[in-house]
Amino acid sequence: MESIEDETAAFAALVVQHLSARGENEVEYDEDAFALNSGDLVLNLHNIFRETRGLDAEERDARIARHLDAMQDACDPEQDWASARSALRPVLRPNSFGMDVPELDMRPVARPAFPFVDEMVAIDMPDARSIVSYATLERWGITADEVFTAARENLEAMVGFTGIKEPGILQFVDDGDGYCASWPLIPGWLAGSGDSAQPAVAFMPDVDTLIIAPSGAELEDVFEVVEEQYRDAVRPISPQGYTVDGEGAVIPLDHSPAHRHLPAVQRARCGLAVTEYDAQAQLLNEIVERDFEFTPYDIEPAYVASVMYGHGDNGPYTMTVWGEGVDYLLPEADYVAFCRNDENGELERLFEVPFPAVADLAGLTPIPDLLPRRYEIREWPDAGTLAQLRAAAVSP
Repeated sequence: MESIEDETAAFAALVVQHLSARGENEVEYDEDAFALNSGDLVLNLHNIFRETRGLDAEERDARIARHLDAMQDACDPEQDWASARSALRPVLRPNSFGMDVPELDMRPVARPAFPFVDEMVAIDMPDARSIVSYATLERWGITADEVFTAARENLEAMVGFTGIKEPGILQFVDDGDGYCASWPLIPGWLAGSGDSAQPAVAFMPDVDTLIIAPSGAELEDVFEVVEEQYRDAVRPISPQGYTVDGEGAVIPLDHSPAHRHLPAVQRARCGLAVTEYDAQAQLLNEIVERDFEFTPYDIEPAYVASVMYGHGDNGPYTMTVWGEGVDYLLPEADYVAFCRNDENGELERLFEVPFPAVADLAGLTPIPDLLPRRYEIREWPDAGTLAQLRAAAVSP
């Protein structure tokens, strides 16, 4: 089986071939940064490597070509803030998008949109999209707030403030220019959608798809379709549905009193958590394998704990494990299972505690700048804390 080092090196060589075909013959490969340097162009390979990893050779070549077009246009020294502003669009991406780029200034400018999903900004070009980085902000001399505001204003000018009024379940597929998966980011747009007194429900399973359904529709059937699209997508966003609260703000359905208890809603919530924590764990493990530390989070190596899916009397839930004698990067799940080895060396499951109680009793604080959230665990709870945790235990 090919190692990650062999796979990334082979991918870098493939991109070098593409650059050579474009006349870029003096290309240097920075293995540590997983980047290529060609004149003024610094090409970080992390995101395009992940996005094309499952494609066949022809599709991968086409995607690399579009990516290089976008990068070269984005690095055009004549593209200043004034010329780029009208081309900005908001886009949704998972928390893990871009987290494996070592240089902080080359990471995408991002802010939380929904649980496990960030809002970023793309530069819309004829054949591709380029995600705005912090280095781009510095070059333009503007703030992140300015770039987000401009992107949303541009999208609203394209789409309009009012939402979709047609009845029934509607699906929109992006042709490269519509940014339909971002429409719910327009303030008031989702609140204005729907053909009844109840706001519509929006689904964005991948970066090119938006599904709008009436609140009273058979959402279980819609969730099945959305979950399949999310699972099969090259660039997924979320299997969850989204509606609005009383103030018109967009919220996931598990935050909505009218929908949060639906089994499909909880299944999607848990599935999204498991998927995104798995993606984050893979990236963190690749980073520590490459750098021998969790750059750039300034924490010592530890076991990157996983999130597991469970189903109890109250429906789907998520669970993670805190075991004695192990250093953890603990994810945030519905419940934490405390485990230790018994006198015979067998793993013994002691009890399960809701995560908010664990965080409070054990004094957990999240690792800064890491999403989805994780908590650095270096010690097993002392006897007093363990007794308090046992008293807070429940049966999921």
